Amino acid sequence: MSASASDPIADAIFGALEWSPDDKDGGDTCRERLEIGSDVEIARRVSEDLCNSFDRIVHADGQFWRYEGTCWRPIPEPELRRVVHCYDGAEYTTPTGKPSAVALSKARINSSLNEMAAMLAAPNFFVDAPAGINCASGFIEFERDGTPTIKPHSPEQRARHTLPGRYPAKIAPDQRAASLMTKLLQGCFKGDEDAEAKINFLGEIAGAAATGWSTRLTKPKAIILKGETAENGKSQILDLLRGLLPDTAICSIPPQKLADERFLVTLAGKLLNASDELTSATAIGSDSFKSAITGEPMSGRDVYRSAVGFRPFALHVYATNDLPTFRGGMDRGVMRRLAALTFQRTIPTNERIEHIGQRIGQDEPDLLLDFAVQGASRLIARKSYAEPTSSNQAIREWALGADAVQAWLHTVNVTGNAHDKCKTREAYQYFRNWALEEGYQSTALPAVTQFTQRVVAQRPQITIIRPQRVSHLRGLRLGPPSIDDSGEG
Repeated sequence: MSASASDPIADAIFGALEWSPDDKDGGDTCRERLEIGSDVEIARRVSEDLCNSFDRIVHADGQFWRYEGTCWRPIPEPELRRVVHCYDGAEYTTPTGKPSAVALSKARINSSLNEMAAMLAAPNFFVDAPAGINCASGFIEFERDGTPTIKPHSPEQRARHTLPGRYPAKIAPDQRAASLMTKLLQGCFKGDEDAEAKINFLGEIAGAAATGWSTRLTKPKAIILKGETAENGKSQILDLLRGLLPDTAICSIPPQKLADERFLVTLAGKLLNASDELTSATAIGSDSFKSAITGEPMSGRDVYRSAVGFRPFALHVYATNDLPTFRGGMDRGVMRRLAALTFQRTIPTNERIEHIGQRIGQDEPDLLLDFAVQGASRLIARKSYAEPTSSNQAIREWALGADAVQAWLHTVNVTGNAHDKCKTREAYQYFRNWALEEGYQSTALPAVTQFTQRVVAQRPQITIIRPQRVSHLRGLRLGPPSIDDSGEG
């Protein structure tokens, strides 16, 4: 592989220095003299060697980072270990005055790198990065009102990825109208009453991913691409979003695995988590799901490694035909963190273009970036998504299907009257029998305590009382809703 004059990203990568033990002034650095030969001293010397070559090295999110022309990149572990190797055999004088030499082992190399991580620790280095889009032609900054401005690349922008598109895009109106991207967007939403709102919403989704602003919004949300029919374009839209970003900025973790620290660690430093593995076969854990969406500090680990603490930035986008359930039900906290983009049209065979989503990223990167910049401008100015009406309706319907407690409350009498009450365990058994008959999975149903809490949270008219130390639900009467029931809203 070689750099090309037409590929500025490749030029930057291949133009970056790759540190070598022989690069240091004075020739061969191997077997340099040390003072005491400790792991801490070796760590200090290695950090000085690296900083002399790359100006600044930081340790964040479990990795060492250096700036390489357009963005910060992690230093590969084999390269780090080879730098430490330079001090194998380095001479030093023992406290008794005798000469000795360092004999490195795997344990000592690991120890030196561990101490170097402490010396160069900057846990908030990327957390404090300015919002913007780092692209091939520079860094796109946004004013508070969303106005974009292109700036030269700089280490202070603290970007970890470089998008392939260039800004501003030099595309004639007729080229834009005939583009693959226009064909995909119009083909997916043709005939929808809110087609324009859906396209604008998708632009804001792209902007959230490109800027890493998803978790900074006033209402962070995961995006669900929902379409029950085949060939409706949602998979191509997922590919389009992936094509906006470099591979280093993307991971694919289904929400059911967000509670697994082995998968969770791959979220660190990513801008987009895009998966088409959202199914109704397995229930989702709501706590880990909400934490990932809102950017709360998390911890994950690779196998046989120490846990790594990090704050996620990734936008989560999932494509699905059937919406899954949440363990313990879909509470209001989960609902607030979901937005849906619905796909209702089966694209006719004569309109389909094979791999159109991937091709847009490869053939029209500037146009795709421009689409994301426009969306980011609106998003940053508003600090929240402009969701289509169909999105809100889809989430409400999902809540009833995924949340057995909420759906069950529509089948009983919620009166709010003090004389209407039933034992909590009796209500819970009534609920479980109903839910299993309706086809809800047993594993997705809440325990009795959770059930009680969720009933009260969903219907404030219902309260918990404990006459004679037996828990009752007051304001609830089991059985079908009465025609004159006014307390169900």
